[in-house]
Amino acid sequence: MKKMTNFWLNLLAFGSILLIGAFNACQFAGLGQPIPREPGKPGTESGGPRFGPPTPSTDGKPGTESGGPRFIQPREDIDERPPTQPRRPVRGGCASISQLGLTALVPKNKIGRTVSDYPTFLFYLPQTEAQSAEFILQDPSGKPIYKQDVTISNLSGVIGVSIPANQNVPPLEVGQSYRWNFTVICDSQDRSSDQIESGTVRRVEISADIRRQLDQADPRQKTVIYAENGIWQDALSTLAAARRAQPNDTALKADWESLLDSVTLGKIAKEPIVQTKPEP
Repeated sequence: MKKMTNFWLNLLAFGSILLIGAFNACQFAGLGQPIPREPGKPGTESGGPRFGPPTPSTDGKPGTESGGPRFIQPREDIDERPPTQPRRPVRGGCASISQLGLTALVPKNKIGRTVSDYPTFLFYLPQTEAQSAEFILQDPSGKPIYKQDVTISNLSGVIGVSIPANQNVPPLEVGQSYRWNFTVICDSQDRSSDQIESGTVRRVEISADIRRQLDQADPRQKTVIYAENGIWQDALSTLAAARRAQPNDTALKADWESLLDSVTLGKIAKEPIVQTKPEP
């Protein structure tokens, strides 16, 4: 009986040793594996954010780069209702065969943040017979502080309007919200047919840590940093400038599509970025 007891004790001890060895082997195997990134967060290295590995496909198609810029709008902006913007009938010189109408490149509720004293705004302009457009920026009290007339004849695509720093325009103040309007003038004799896009730009400050990251980043990395910290205007304008400088860069093209798709503007991503000239 004593021999049988010793046999079972030895067998249990041997099995425990096997289990401990298998557990340790799994632990050591896990040491060489990368730590998965939290969804929506860029990986970090000494040089700042990096682009992640391809995302596995769920539909049989090749996976896509998970690190493309995706805009994350701050909660307080999400909860704010967009401004009332009545739609006007399209007639006169604004008639167009394009299925896309005049569109501001902003989040759905038309609120965008900036860290710039003098930000840039972008709009999609369909091909029309209209000759001119105007951009107006208002201060927090509703007073116009900047107006720019833009020649748009024979233009179609994404256009930019930049607030100049050398025309006695006051810089945007941190913590203040400014209203803007971009208007395509369909008929200069009957302004009731104007096509208008309106929205809000909010000047904010960023932390010293984020500022250091931006100082070390290239345009692609800057776009990711801005987008994931809720700074829409600067993410968009930084990437648009990079695309204008390198129109054939496929990585920048993919980033542009990712960023616009994150604010439901993917249908505009393939439209060209075109230059405009302010009217004298």
